[in-house]
Amino acid sequence: MNRAAERLDRMLQRERAFSADASHQLRTALARTRLELESELAVWPPSDPYAAMHTALESLDHMTTTVDDLLALARDLPERTSLDVTALLSEARGRWQDDLAAAGRLLRVVVEDDLPPAVGSRQAASQVLDVLIANAAAHGRGEVTVRARDAGEVLAVDVEDQGPGLPEAQDVFARRPAGEEHGIGLTLARSLVEAEGGRLFVSRRAPCPCFTWLVPPAEPAGPRV
Repeated sequence: MNRAAERLDRMLQRERAFSADASHQLRTALARTRLELESELAVWPPSDPYAAMHTALESLDHMTTTVDDLLALARDLPERTSLDVTALLSEARGRWQDDLAAAGRLLRVVVEDDLPPAVGSRQAASQVLDVLIANAAAHGRGEVTVRARDAGEVLAVDVEDQGPGLPEAQDVFARRPAGEEHGIGLTLARSLVEAEGGRLFVSRRAPCPCFTWLVPPAEPAGPRV
């Protein structure tokens, strides 16, 4: 009973933290959708409104998925399965390349050969990628590169941009006080990664800051009998 009570307490604490962090993710998505619609309204002569409505609906669908994923992750519901990293990065590129291109920036995705197998929650992996790319889009400069590579039999995913860098003394993963939104997404990303048994850290601060995510390896197959 004590163990059950402790697990329930941890789950409640995690849900509260995720609720605060998820609200930031949703506000960011809502602000982006609002900007897209306002941009269309400002065009003269008016353009086809159906294209803007279609884009807005896609953004709303993505927000719904975000809510469902984060609730499942907060409640320890998702299953850990083999991760198709190539597919995950391709989907992330589809979500972000247009936004970066609109700002005159390029999103480059590199998947090296012979990657080590990795396991985890697909929902968590998708959210982590979104946070890291969104951080580079909002606070970085120039080209954004997402690279999957072998880091000594462990899958590593690097997300870097061409900005000047991060302050040496700044803990970018620290939870901010209420009202301070900058960095909240990174707090959420690290929580998701650590809950999966992985690591997320700043591998290079300056120049061209880089975040590295180490994904838990797949368990080796047992001996044949």
